[in-house]
Amino acid sequence: MPLESIAAGPWSLLPALLAIVIAWYTRDALIGLFVGIAGGAVVYGAFRPGVVGVPDGLVGELPGTVLGGLLGPTVIPELIATSPLFADPWYVKNVLLALFAIGGLMGLMIRAGAIRGVLEALASRVDSPADAEKASFLAGIIIHIDDYFNCLVVGSMMRPLTDEYDVSRAKLAYYVDSAGSPAARLAFYSTWGVALVGFIGAGITAAAQQDVLPSGMSNYVTQSGDGLQAATDAVWPLFFNSIGFAFYSWTALLIAALVAWQVIPNVFGMGREEERARNGGGVVGPDDDPLVSDEMANYEMYEGATPDWRNFAIPVAVIVGVGLMAMFWRASPVVNAPQISTVFAAFGYELIVPAGGPWSFNIGGIRLGLAALTGLIVGFLLFRARGDIPSNADATDAMVNGFKGIFLAAAILTLAITIQNTVSTLGISDFVTDWFRGVPVGLIPVLVFLVTGFVSFSDGSSWATYGIMFPIAIPVAFSTGANLPLVLGAVLSGGIFGDHCSPISDTTVLSSSTSGADHMVHVRTQIPYALMCAGVAGTLFLVLGFVVPGGFSLIPY
Repeated sequence: MPLESIAAGPWSLLPALLAIVIAWYTRDALIGLFVGIAGGAVVYGAFRPGVVGVPDGLVGELPGTVLGGLLGPTVIPELIATSPLFADPWYVKNVLLALFAIGGLMGLMIRAGAIRGVLEALASRVDSPADAEKASFLAGIIIHIDDYFNCLVVGSMMRPLTDEYDVSRAKLAYYVDSAGSPAARLAFYSTWGVALVGFIGAGITAAAQQDVLPSGMSNYVTQSGDGLQAATDAVWPLFFNSIGFAFYSWTALLIAALVAWQVIPNVFGMGREEERARNGGGVVGPDDDPLVSDEMANYEMYEGATPDWRNFAIPVAVIVGVGLMAMFWRASPVVNAPQISTVFAAFGYELIVPAGGPWSFNIGGIRLGLAALTGLIVGFLLFRARGDIPSNADATDAMVNGFKGIFLAAAILTLAITIQNTVSTLGISDFVTDWFRGVPVGLIPVLVFLVTGFVSFSDGSSWATYGIMFPIAIPVAFSTGANLPLVLGAVLSGGIFGDHCSPISDTTVLSSSTSGADHMVHVRTQIPYALMCAGVAGTLFLVLGFVVPGGFSLIPY
């Protein structure tokens, strides 16, 4: 049973602030998140001393409040167990299962030579430094099904190629960090897609708890014995709307492509890194301290495997195909026939789909857990049949290595969703929403973008940032009348912007590590490009915040 929500006022900010400060000081997002959760438990115990075991005679007195705070950490297991990741079966089926299934599949792909096949197909067209840069960018785009594995795989595999053509390690790290991560945020079938739906659902639940959820969206939450829960199947239209407004991700991909194709020049530190590398001074500077990850030691290709890009394409196509098929499966439609007609009519077509018919458009039916598990099974059977993995035991080892590679993401996600549960229990959405009420509605999207970027920069984790910000931003959008998809896009954009600039970001560290770059050199050389993208995104959020009507959406929801 979830803890009773309280109105802790300014104290509701404590978990987020602790997570940010501790993560920055220790350079470890996991420690910061746990301390933030513990701090929230202390606050809860102080406000509800009776719940944590303080005798009735002391409740309401100063000693009882102090004792309640001391006993507050006893509710940490309750906060974890009642967070949606564990309390909601949808999360178990579509987040945890998908996360580890994709991890296991990537382990199999590396062992079977599928990843090397993709990169060899790219490398076969390389005969100059410019081509090596283009191949690095494209590899990041292709291997975007998870940003952790993008960092682990692309940096390590492309490093020999970029070294051969005197491309600096800092430039390689930039492509690793600025291609795969933004692309993963935009793909519904990636590990990020389903997690973002869950985060958005938590924000919808927070809005319902504050009584600011529009009556027309009452189907987005359900009442259960444990209280309100998001009807996560109904949230997918919001996700598809929001990716259209994820301006930072789109801009980051565009600018990285223009840099790779030599349209945008190397600026500031990146220019110095590239000039030294091209002039024979080495791909790293004489005073640099390159990070070379040992994590890829567990991901060696079987010597009898034949590198083939199709071994990558087939399982991924299965994941996408199963996910899309679920959208058209026979079920009660979330998007009904008149809404579909409206969408197509906007493009000059009229399509009438009978409600409840065999091809009802069930946009909430995407099941990433099922899709990812199917892709894992297909990959296993394909690689064993081709002989690219020699035995079942070898395949099991490869999958276990993949699970290990994804474990950090799972751990951070667990604590991120728990801190989301913690701040929601303390009533952070009510407190922050009240603060935003006096802000002009047109400024809401750009302010949300900037605040989210600051939080992400400080705690170094997009997972944690989204867990903090979605339950705040969504009620703010409803209460102020700001355009919801635009606000969602601002949260998505701010999370990755801060992540790209932060020296304690997990993906930034992995990008430096697997690329063999000096970490702080990578941070310093990437920040100018990140700021360039943020400038474009921020301008769009500012202008569109005043121009786009509150009820506008790309597809109906």
